[in-house]
Amino acid sequence: MSKRVVIDPITRIEGHLRIEVEVDENNVISKAWSSSTLWRGIEVILKGRTPMDVGLIVQRICGVCTYSHYRCGTEAVENALGMTIPLNAKYLRSLMQTSLFMHDHIVHFYHLHGLDWVDVVSALSADPAKAAQVALKYTDNPIAAGEGDLRAVQERIKGFVDTGKLGPFANAYWGNGTYKFTPEQNLVALSHYLKALEVQRIAAEMMAIFGGKSPHPQSIVVGGVTSVRDMLSPARLQEWKQKHAIVTDFIVRGYQADIVMAAEAFGAEPSVLGGVNVKNFMASQEFVLANGEHLFDQGVIMNGDLAGVSDINPDWIAEDVTHAWYSADAPQHPYDGTTIPNYTGFVERDTVYGKLPTLDGDGKYSWVKSPRYKGEPVEVGPLACLLVSYARGNQIVVDTVNGLLARTGLPIEALFTTLGRTAARMLQTLIAAQEG
Repeated sequence: MSKRVVIDPITRIEGHLRIEVEVDENNVISKAWSSSTLWRGIEVILKGRTPMDVGLIVQRICGVCTYSHYRCGTEAVENALGMTIPLNAKYLRSLMQTSLFMHDHIVHFYHLHGLDWVDVVSALSADPAKAAQVALKYTDNPIAAGEGDLRAVQERIKGFVDTGKLGPFANAYWGNGTYKFTPEQNLVALSHYLKALEVQRIAAEMMAIFGGKSPHPQSIVVGGVTSVRDMLSPARLQEWKQKHAIVTDFIVRGYQADIVMAAEAFGAEPSVLGGVNVKNFMASQEFVLANGEHLFDQGVIMNGDLAGVSDINPDWIAEDVTHAWYSADAPQHPYDGTTIPNYTGFVERDTVYGKLPTLDGDGKYSWVKSPRYKGEPVEVGPLACLLVSYARGNQIVVDTVNGLLARTGLPIEALFTTLGRTAARMLQTLIAAQEG
């Protein structure tokens, strides 16, 4: 007999997320639902507003990837007006986008995702001297991973644990068999978790140099940017460059090394290499380079066919609300989209925690619209970005991806997994930092 498990809220994301699964008598998941339980209604909020304020408003949909929404909202207005902004403004927007990627991907891996990989309790029993030697397996020049560094981290966390107030380390599954790092590997990753708290602050400062502030920058306007004096100041450019060098150093010596370590430890873990059900991916061009080209390419991959990558046809993009709390008779192109709330509520049923309101898996159960391309679900994000550029023969991406696969011994199919998505986020960050 199947059992319903409800996990709500999931807090290590931007917004409210609820996950429900049904497991069989062997505790194997047979069905799963992901629900966003917060309606934001940005499209409705924009009605009646001046188009010049679109970017500033839409970035408020998120407290993490604010700049992406800000820039896209502003560029949507520029496209509608047929406007071409100055090349220097494009470069400055790319610098801010670089700042965002370097900041957000570090935060995602370490502070949102890291405790799914790192057993903090196990790290307390590690030998710092052995851990320092372990760190040398994954990079010739480890960061925050010398014996003294690791001993200090261990003592710091032990003192924290002894207070009984665990903060972000509370309510985890310490000691569970799905954690695969050794105590020494856990200590190295834990040290990088703490180091990343410092580094993400520097990355946020990078954004503030040209964006005015972080997380909600304010220097992009329809037609260009307002931070022209900062762009023309050698001192401000040098300040950005120095902070960029610090964050890049951590990405190369810490973030990259930890992904290689994770690939080794979790390379045979079924829950990490279980694959993805939908192998449709879409990505747009990103990061304007000095020659007017882009660092990452645009395109669509359907059914995991890397040899069949094609250009994006915007006419084939639609939003489906069959299972979302909105009214619409059929999938709608964003140009014609409506946002009419149609909340149908929950269904009370038995769960492992007793009788609870649960999602109506056959009806509407989320506030998130579902993107479609040619009627099929598609994935966007770091993995889609790398796969499209890889399929396009983008030499920088091909060399970087192949380098990681060769180093870890994983096949190209490993990219289509949870581990692959995690590695893709790091590789995208690494490329943006070194080449952008």
